[in-house]
Amino acid sequence: MKSETITVKRHSLLYRILHWLIVLEVLLLLLSGFAVSEYIPLALISRGAARSLHILAGLIWTGTITFFLYYFMMSGEYKWFGVSKIAPAIDFLVHEVKSVIKGEKIKSPVGYNSDKKKYIEKILPTEVLAWWGWFGLWTIMVLTGLALLFPENFGFINRLCYAILPAFSKAAAATRFIHLVVSLGFLIYMMIHAYASWTFGMVGSIIYGNNEEPVVNLEK
Repeated sequence: MKSETITVKRHSLLYRILHWLIVLEVLLLLLSGFAVSEYIPLALISRGAARSLHILAGLIWTGTITFFLYYFMMSGEYKWFGVSKIAPAIDFLVHEVKSVIKGEKIKSPVGYNSDKKKYIEKILPTEVLAWWGWFGLWTIMVLTGLALLFPENFGFINRLCYAILPAFSKAAAATRFIHLVVSLGFLIYMMIHAYASWTFGMVGSIIYGNNEEPVVNLEK
């Protein structure tokens, strides 16, 4: 096996543009969402302007992540995050935690075959869990947001939220609370993601597209 590294195009330009668009849209959603929240009144802008901005940003964000998921499938990126990889990812996470506790260095499985010009492994296994976490948060945010905006068409979501939180006086109030709680989870998830990206040296690749990867070629 060879041990050198090679500069590889890790993310396409379109992937990077979509990533940063989603980041910008989520920040706008958090800013405007807190401004209209009854529980966290962080009024950096007027309530009326915040509501209009929140609806507009939410609809654009829904369109952006829909296109991102389409591109994610068509580009073949999905193969690194398949459902079959969830169980091994959980095992790797346990290994990571044990290694951190023992003070041991974690060996990354990421490697690039320079002969075949393709990745042997492109991501850390725990990124699989992160991806499915993002997908779950996106799904809840979109569905609850649409239920609040179009209650006639998405009334079943309001009824489901009310069944989960029957203490609220109205179904929409239960939906709004779940929407808020998930948005806070989204914020925490973003901070963890940013920290992990910085720690594992992935920030440059999502800006410039390239990354230094270890070469893993099978000896002939």
